[in-house]
Amino acid sequence: MAIFRRRRRDATPSGSGLEARPASETAASPVLVAGFDGTLPHLDRAVTVVLVSRSDRYERLPATVAAARRAFGPEADVRAVGYVADASPRDAPQRGLPWVRTDPVDGIGSAINAGVSGGVGRVLLVVDSTVGVTDQDLQVLATAGHDRVAQARVWLADGSRRHGSRLLRPGALPGTDDDPGSPPSPDVAAAVSDARLADGIRTARVFAADQPVVAVPGAALVPAPCLPDERMTVTAWTRAVADRTGQDPVVTWAVERSAEAGRTIDRTVVDAFAAWRDREPEPGGSGVVAGPPLPPWGARPVVPAPQRTVSTDQLAWSLKIAAPAGPEGDGWGDVHFAAELAGALERLGQRVRVDRRDAHVRDDDGTDDVTLVVRGLDRVPPNPASVNLLWVISHPDDVVDTELRSFDAVFAAGPVWAAAAAERSGVPVTTLLQATDPAVFRPSPPAGPDAGRVVFVGSTRGASRPVVSDAVALGVDLRVHGPGWESVVPEPMRGASRLTRAEVAASYASARVVLNDHWPDMAAGGFVSNRVFDVLVSGGVVVTDPVEGLDDVLDVPTLAVARSRDDLAALLDPVRPWPTPDERAAVAARIATEHSFDARARVLLDAARAERARLRR
Repeated sequence: MAIFRRRRRDATPSGSGLEARPASETAASPVLVAGFDGTLPHLDRAVTVVLVSRSDRYERLPATVAAARRAFGPEADVRAVGYVADASPRDAPQRGLPWVRTDPVDGIGSAINAGVSGGVGRVLLVVDSTVGVTDQDLQVLATAGHDRVAQARVWLADGSRRHGSRLLRPGALPGTDDDPGSPPSPDVAAAVSDARLADGIRTARVFAADQPVVAVPGAALVPAPCLPDERMTVTAWTRAVADRTGQDPVVTWAVERSAEAGRTIDRTVVDAFAAWRDREPEPGGSGVVAGPPLPPWGARPVVPAPQRTVSTDQLAWSLKIAAPAGPEGDGWGDVHFAAELAGALERLGQRVRVDRRDAHVRDDDGTDDVTLVVRGLDRVPPNPASVNLLWVISHPDDVVDTELRSFDAVFAAGPVWAAAAAERSGVPVTTLLQATDPAVFRPSPPAGPDAGRVVFVGSTRGASRPVVSDAVALGVDLRVHGPGWESVVPEPMRGASRLTRAEVAASYASARVVLNDHWPDMAAGGFVSNRVFDVLVSGGVVVTDPVEGLDDVLDVPTLAVARSRDDLAALLDPVRPWPTPDERAAVAARIATEHSFDARARVLLDAARAERARLRR
């Protein structure tokens, strides 16, 4: 569940004011209608009814048109628009219906925009063909929507309810006010009838509508977003209209719906609900539990749950890393990184578990107070039941802006990338460099076969590592530890295929120089490898390839940059002077204070507490 790879063409954002061009001139590509063509006219009519229908569900439109004309008169302003969703088949448009256009458009958002393009009356009704309505239903809804957004309460064929959208957790996928604690109604018709008799025209406030049986004031109309998810399209659109009216939407009355669209949560949908991160949650508040990730992006739906009472001093943390479970992942750097960070958080009184790839989503993760994604290879869906922190430590080119917007607070180990990502995404990205554990890496007298030699510890990574190949070509007294070097490094220069953590620390403290390199995207973004911190805190000397902004974050005499093979030759010359043992010890003490996992844990804990307070305000 760690990576969601299925992609969908991104929809054009709403509000452009123009009708989008079709993606192709062939009939296979429906037109995306991203907004209104020019200024939308306000018609001198009480009600405009726009009937939208998936392209294979036109058979119920005649009855709905008839109901609208009974409700508002034979000359009522009624329009019909078909749309394609989930690659639906395209039925021929039925004759005698008030089609706005005979070809279906791309999605329900496009259908709404196409339907209103000729202008609207004082109230706009939008009804999908899957919703069964009578003239009375339409009249009640139009009356309720004269000054605010109003949705009819919906019962689905399986007895489940859709009674408007709730902002249970700002920044997360909105929940549906469908009374999840109650079982579905066994007799839908009876449930709808009972609701009408019991409630009459009683209204209840909600965050937004979430079903396409809705009335909105024509004067407050805005374009509908063109999202692939029907419920979020309706939610985002009606919330935007409600913001213009200055009043919360309401649900009223009751109707039946024969079918509901499946959910498709892509990046455009995530961006839509992430924009509500700073909104106030619904009054009264509640806890939430999160369901399984929804494809293709993996956002998790929420349902209300009792608010847990949790100590602000001790929080339950889940550290998510990309390493697979079992021996296959035991050697990954992420595992050591997470273990040392977990130890630092525990020293601050926190409870911590580390979740590898197979446990990114757990059945019991509703008990987590903080989810910290240590971002490497995998994108991990946030857990809406907790505070969500993202710490990008590697592979920054894999991180897209939508991911950044999904989290409550974002950190990055590369200051150059952090600044660019913050400007690009519109969310703060705080620099938090990688770190070291001074309990593992510390100065010690040189000893063993690596004493006085040039050392590199790491695998081939299946790619060229120029700092190693250049050192081999220069014929220096090199010793390479790690797997996969048999065909790259001569046998006299090869060390152990695997070292324990303690052996790595001893090697760094004993070596004359330790070599280091970076992935190109990390170097460009200013991501300093944690190996650099490990060597420096061991009292060692490290020679690395260039990293953007390195001097701004680490200006110490035991760190040098080789920009070419000639530079490397000069730096690895055995007669080159390096700082004295006392100077190295001073650097090690500084690194231990400023760049330990303990220092990083304090920053993360402060952020978690601040975000927890914000979400509970």
